[in-house]
Amino acid sequence: MISRFKDSVPALRDAHVVVLTNYLRRHHSLVLQEVTKQVGKLTILLSTDMEPDRAWQADWGDLNVRIQKNKMITARWKHSSGFNEPNFIHIPTDTVKTLKELKPDIVFSYEMGMRTVLSSLYRLTHRKVPLVMVGNMADHIENERGMLRRLTRRFIKSRVDYATYNGPSCKRYLESIGFAEERLFHFPYCIDHETTYGGAQTFSDDGHRRLFYCGVISDRKGILPFTQLLADYLSKNDHTRVTLAIAGDGPLADQVKALQSDRLEIDLLGHCNSEQLSAANQAADICVFPTLGDEWGLVPIEAMASGLPVLGSVLAQSVEAKVIEGKNGWRFDPLDDESIMRSIDTALRTSQVKLAAMSDAARTTAADATPANSADCFCNVVRTISGKTA
Repeated sequence: MISRFKDSVPALRDAHVVVLTNYLRRHHSLVLQEVTKQVGKLTILLSTDMEPDRAWQADWGDLNVRIQKNKMITARWKHSSGFNEPNFIHIPTDTVKTLKELKPDIVFSYEMGMRTVLSSLYRLTHRKVPLVMVGNMADHIENERGMLRRLTRRFIKSRVDYATYNGPSCKRYLESIGFAEERLFHFPYCIDHETTYGGAQTFSDDGHRRLFYCGVISDRKGILPFTQLLADYLSKNDHTRVTLAIAGDGPLADQVKALQSDRLEIDLLGHCNSEQLSAANQAADICVFPTLGDEWGLVPIEAMASGLPVLGSVLAQSVEAKVIEGKNGWRFDPLDDESIMRSIDTALRTSQVKLAAMSDAARTTAADATPANSADCFCNVVRTISGKTA
């Protein structure tokens, strides 16, 4: 890719990079800490320290973070698959003023909303400063957005210089709204390895399978209908019994717990810290991830890094991108009961020896999901745009 900014953007080690996003998740913080080792200066502008539906504390390490003046609107996200949940829209009102003060060499703005619209207004009067939209999205979600959001995204597409994508579904969506290949960069998620288990996994042949789910117990995550089908399957098949351990909480917890039976034990672990998640990954045989709508889904990658095969929904981009049927897991359509039941049957009938081989393959698949690798991809954008080597 030949960049028209190569004479105006300093080389990586001299560049002042500004990143705008809503708040910093743990894995984002880990990546940006690696980025600081390669760029001249990194400034991070956040709309909020933490969104109200998150159960963890902000963890920025020694990153240079500033909280913007922000207006937050709470809307409802209604999806055709049936779930309905809050969606927080941030409007960082001082974006143009702050960017003028910071004088960045390159700007990375997360998502295709008001944050990037406001960044593009700064870009109108600072044409030598490239604007990169960081895309973390999936086509099956974005295609359900309303007309106003679709128009906003097309406006943004014409105002930003480049975009990043986190996986194949995101790339398909960006191409569908007119982003050419030469304007796109791959910038993948990483995982927090403190949540994973690094030792050898063992699988018994005692007719007892231990499944593990991590996430909110909500409609969007699909855990209730999945557990209902699992309970129905076990009532008709006596070759196995199952323990389903669930890390997380949510409005459907009691309904999920009520599905417990002689053949299905439901173990509600509640909110877990990193050490507890690592222990839960160690204790399990298979990770289940039945989501109805995740733009990525870190849990399946964390599970594979722990040596667990993944029984996952194709509506998680991580499952689409990384789970290979019969090699490191099994894929199903969460909107198709027969598809779910077939995958449950295949997974629960998988032998001890086959699970061990799948465990090794899962770890190989997740081996590159490191903060350092994601940071290298981020810095490659700056290198390419500057047209110079670090």
